[in-house]
Amino acid sequence: MNNNFAIEVNNLTVSYSKKPALKGIDLKIPHGKIVGIIGPNGAGKSTLIKGMLGLIPLDSGEIKVFGKSLKENFPRISYIPQRESFDWDFPVVVQDVVMMGRYPHLKLFQKISDEDKAKVKAALQKVDMLEYAERQIRLLSGGQQQRIFIARALAQESDILFLDEPFVGIDAATETTIFAIMRKLKSEGKTILVVHHDLGRVTDYFDLVILINQRLIAYGKTSEKFNRDNLIKTYGGRLTILDKTEQLRSQTIN
Repeated sequence: MNNNFAIEVNNLTVSYSKKPALKGIDLKIPHGKIVGIIGPNGAGKSTLIKGMLGLIPLDSGEIKVFGKSLKENFPRISYIPQRESFDWDFPVVVQDVVMMGRYPHLKLFQKISDEDKAKVKAALQKVDMLEYAERQIRLLSGGQQQRIFIARALAQESDILFLDEPFVGIDAATETTIFAIMRKLKSEGKTILVVHHDLGRVTDYFDLVILINQRLIAYGKTSEKFNRDNLIKTYGGRLTILDKTEQLRSQTIN
């Protein structure tokens, strides 16, 4: 393993109550790519990113981040879990949420500096949410909340972002806005991994695609790996999936 890759995963295996959730996953994620993680419900998509982040116990596996151990480079990673994971009743304003991204850079008992405040402001400006800085985050729409958590990752100055179902519960226009932010981050050299469920947008959104169903079905360039055969292997040949695949194919041809 070396730092030619943003993330390297070797033989990642996870079980819940002795039931296998993921089996022997091997991945090499290059720098500066947007990577989609695709699979049916219960396939282990969220488990994969939690395992890569060291948030759950592994049966086996080695994770390297820029050629070093996960622990050494963990501050270079941001994780945005599913929105349902948050306590939206907690009374906190937008700028305080984004400021949390600066905490990994602060020493024990170190005060927030003017530089930290400036980075928070810049992050909010990047996601076009500066005017909401004093607003309670629970009062924002779902799409606005997602933009705030992306801003938190920007304030952290992360090089790798993990997003778990970021487009769930938001409208199409907001989804387009969030993806535009992701593209901008990619242009700045960030690596972004996204758990995603809408097969109709995969070819538009992702440079690389990971297809999993407890094991790795396929991984590589979306143009090469996101195809009918791999979707059948991943989803078990469900008719609705095949219908969407045909639509994707016709869109590509047209």
